[in-house]
Amino acid sequence: MGGALAPMLGTAQGGRLFKSMMAAAGQIGGANDAVGAHDSEKFWSNFGAAATSQVASPSTSGNRQRGLFSHKPAADTSAGAVDRQIDFFHWDPTAKQLRFVTAIDEKELMDYKGDITANVNVNGFHMAGEDRAQFQQLQSAQLRIDVVQTKSLMQNLLDPMSWTSLAGLFPGNKSGELPPMQNLSFNPGSASNSMAAKQVVLPGGSGQWAVNLSMVHKESTFGSVLQMVCGAAGKWAPIVGLPAISITALQGFSSLYGAFEQRTTFLLNSFPQLAFATQQAREAAGTAQGFNLVAGDYILVPHAHTAELTAKLDSLEVRQGYLVPKGAPTNTSIYDIALNVKPDITYLSATIGFKPIDPASLT
Repeated sequence: MGGALAPMLGTAQGGRLFKSMMAAAGQIGGANDAVGAHDSEKFWSNFGAAATSQVASPSTSGNRQRGLFSHKPAADTSAGAVDRQIDFFHWDPTAKQLRFVTAIDEKELMDYKGDITANVNVNGFHMAGEDRAQFQQLQSAQLRIDVVQTKSLMQNLLDPMSWTSLAGLFPGNKSGELPPMQNLSFNPGSASNSMAAKQVVLPGGSGQWAVNLSMVHKESTFGSVLQMVCGAAGKWAPIVGLPAISITALQGFSSLYGAFEQRTTFLLNSFPQLAFATQQAREAAGTAQGFNLVAGDYILVPHAHTAELTAKLDSLEVRQGYLVPKGAPTNTSIYDIALNVKPDITYLSATIGFKPIDPASLT
C-alpha cells in the first residue's frame, strides 16, 4: 500500500485524498491499542518537512543539527525521544578504535568531484536488558531507514529523491523473547526488487540519512497489520521498500505512516541527518552542519547509553557487526561473546559503502 500511494501523495489530487485519509485516522486505532511513549503521528509529520528544509536551504551557521553528536541532546520539539536520539560511532580500522563520527576529518573523505552511489547494510542489533524486557512485553519492533538526496540529479527537471526501507521484527517463539542475534541482520535493498534500492545515487557526493527503530504492541491495529504483511517471525523481515520517490512524496508517506502508527516507543530516533562522503561536497556546502562519512562500519547508539559506551571505547572492538572485548577469543561464537559484553547497551551496527559514478556509464 505504501509503495502504491507514495508517488501519488506528491500530486494535488493525492494531497486531497491524503487529507481525507487523515480525517479518518482517528478511526484506525482500536479501542484496545496499547499507548506508546511517543507521538508517532507528530514525529513523522515533522520528519518529511525536516528532509525538505535541508534540501532547500541548509543553515550556514551554528553547530551540528539537533545536538545529536554532542553530549547534550537538543530539546525535543518533534515528538521524538531526546534520550533515544542517535549518537554515531565509527570503527577506525587503522587505529583499531571506536570514535565519535565527528572525529572523521574532511581529508579522510573520498577525493572525487562528482556523483556517487551509496549502500547501507544492517549487520546486527543488540538490545540492553531493559529493552529486551520491553520487547518481550510488546513483541513487535519496526526498523525504518531513509536516505535522501540533497539535490536533484537533473536540476530543474526532477525533485531530489529519497529511498525508504521498512522491516518488521516479531519473536520466533511463544514466550515473546528477542530472536537469536544471528537473525538480526538486514539488507534494506531486500525490501524492494528494484536495483535502485540497492544503490542509492547521491548527486554531488552528499545526502541525508535517518534510522528509526521503535516498538508497538503486536496486538495493536498497526502491529497486527505489520505482522500480516511481514509474514515471518524470528528475524528482520522486509515490509516496504520505496525506491527513488520524490521528497514531496516522502513527506506525504511519512505523514500517512505516522497517522497509522499513532503512538510508538522509540529505541533509536533521528530526523534526516546531513552527511558528506566527498571532500568536494563538504567544501561546496559552506555549512557547519552535518557530518563526514567514510566507507566502513558504524555503531548507532541511543544517547541514553552513550556515556556507558564512551567509557569503554579503549577496550572494545567491532567484529562481525558486534561489540566485543579487544582480544576476545576467535574460537568462541561471536554472538555468545556479544550477548554478554559490558556495558549492556542497545545499539545497531551498519556498514556503509560508497562508489564514484563514472559519467561514461550514464551515456
